[in-house]
Amino acid sequence: MATKKYNYVYWAKFRKDTSPLLRRFLLVTSALFIFAAILHIIPLFTNQGEIDFIFLFVDLGISLILYLEYILKNKIPLIIRVFSLIGTTIFISVLSFLRSGLLGTGEISLAFIIITFFVFLPPILSLVASLSISILPGIFGLLVYLSWLQFPDFLGIRNNSPREWYFKSVSLIIFSILSGFLIQRLRGKLIKNIMHLKESRSKILNTKKHLDKIAFYDSLTLLPNRYLFEKLINQRIHSGISESFLLLINIKGLKVINALHGIGFGDQILTLIASVLKQFTEDRPETIVASLGGDEFIFWVENSTKTKIEEAIVKFDLNNNKILTPERLGHRLQYRVSGIEFPKDASGLDSIIRKLSIGMNVAREETHSKIVWFQSHMESKIEREQKLKIYLEKTINDKNFKIAYQEKVDISNKQTIGLEALARWNAPEFGNITPDEFIPIITKSELIVPFGKCIFEKVISHIPKLLDLYGKQIQVSINISPIFFLYPNFNEYILHYLTDHKVNPKNLIFEITEDVFLDEIETIQKIVSELRTQGISVSLDDFGKGYSSLHYMQKIQFDELKIDKSFLDDIASSDRNFLLLESICHLADSLGLKTIAEGIESEEQLLRLKQTSCHVVQGYLYSKPQILFD
Repeated sequence: MATKKYNYVYWAKFRKDTSPLLRRFLLVTSALFIFAAILHIIPLFTNQGEIDFIFLFVDLGISLILYLEYILKNKIPLIIRVFSLIGTTIFISVLSFLRSGLLGTGEISLAFIIITFFVFLPPILSLVASLSISILPGIFGLLVYLSWLQFPDFLGIRNNSPREWYFKSVSLIIFSILSGFLIQRLRGKLIKNIMHLKESRSKILNTKKHLDKIAFYDSLTLLPNRYLFEKLINQRIHSGISESFLLLINIKGLKVINALHGIGFGDQILTLIASVLKQFTEDRPETIVASLGGDEFIFWVENSTKTKIEEAIVKFDLNNNKILTPERLGHRLQYRVSGIEFPKDASGLDSIIRKLSIGMNVAREETHSKIVWFQSHMESKIEREQKLKIYLEKTINDKNFKIAYQEKVDISNKQTIGLEALARWNAPEFGNITPDEFIPIITKSELIVPFGKCIFEKVISHIPKLLDLYGKQIQVSINISPIFFLYPNFNEYILHYLTDHKVNPKNLIFEITEDVFLDEIETIQKIVSELRTQGISVSLDDFGKGYSSLHYMQKIQFDELKIDKSFLDDIASSDRNFLLLESICHLADSLGLKTIAEGIESEEQLLRLKQTSCHVVQGYLYSKPQILFD
């Protein structure tokens, strides 16, 4: 059943494809009958023979009928046109047989119509029609046999022999069967190949659509990707749009969602956010939204102003959507936005995205949600950072940092009991760069581990000289970045280096800040315990600056507590701050920790500090950081 349906589809497709061919065939046949009619009037000009008016008018009439069918195009069904052609041919054959017997073109006409059957009609119908037509000479033979039809002697004795007419019928039947078999086989293969070609073309088109989808759309969010976004923008520009705005949106907190619920859930969130953004732009044909991959989306906005966009950003809240509620996500969705004005700030898409990314870097530093418009000085800052990064890499490789030392003083006897090592850098082209500027660049550039090793090794090389200057009991503090502190085999590296350079671990203090990762608390505890076992002291730096200090003190045994400068700035004028300081000192004493006050700069601060149990200070009042060597 399926095969029959398949063949029917083949035939239906073939019939549709042969309709134009038949129209052209009708036109050519009409022209040939005009030519035949002209041949019939040649005796008029040559004065030889007689004009055959019967065939003249027959040829002209048939030519006219065929031409009418041609100009009527598809107004006449295909089957009617085919049968009109068949009827015309049969009429000519019968007329030829009656007029000229076997000497005329009747047999050729029948062979022609048989071929036409097999080309334009379905297989069974064409075979039945061909066999029916093939018995036409046999009918003439029967008429001759019954003496109902006699041909003149000048046409030859063969015309009056029934056997000759029967033989012509048999010949046409054999011709019908053989030609039909051959044509049907060829036509079947042709139709099948055509269908396969069409199916292949369809598959290629579908594949092309799929490839276009991959090439032009983000596979996760199904939003236009960067490539299609650029094409759409160029179309807008070429259509005459002169001014517009581009916005880059970065979703905050996606890493937290991935950590809590898995990357698959995070992908679902991005998909839902994309649908919300798409809904937001559906009624705004002047707005285009696309995905740049990850958690970033880009907008093209026309017919607006900075003020309108800023108001829309303030009002727009992803959490208002029922699907994206904080209760369902376990996290409130927030976003950062940077913007640029086109073509005032940038014209090409590469330049636009680069400057939007620069604005986004600034937006990440903002504490509240608002759009950050790109400004030229931002680009200068990025260029400066890039140059500093290159210089930093070279400085770290060449170990060209200088080390400044700031004294820790016991205020009870004004003796220096320790030193803190502080990195200093004089950059080519820029001069002295503060740690507040170059440390974040080192961290972002993933140079923190080689930088940490560079500073550590340089300080270790100075310790023998520092012991000569300040005494054998002096302790030198080194700030250790959380990333370096959690670096694999950190302890082994430290202890081997100290052993190789014959430095006593008891002369060393590592200061770590509370921004080490809370989820690594067990690893930190293990590292600190091993360091202290080997004689290295560990200090909790910047106590009170963040929110997790007490948690670290609860889990980890430190030797020293350094109170952040922010607790000490106002102790001379604020009783509240002094009480906080006093409480911290009592807490440290109860845990057996030595307390150090950072940033003491005035006598008033010192007088207040003396009223507490903290007797070790570090600050400009006693000592500024000094480069002692190199």
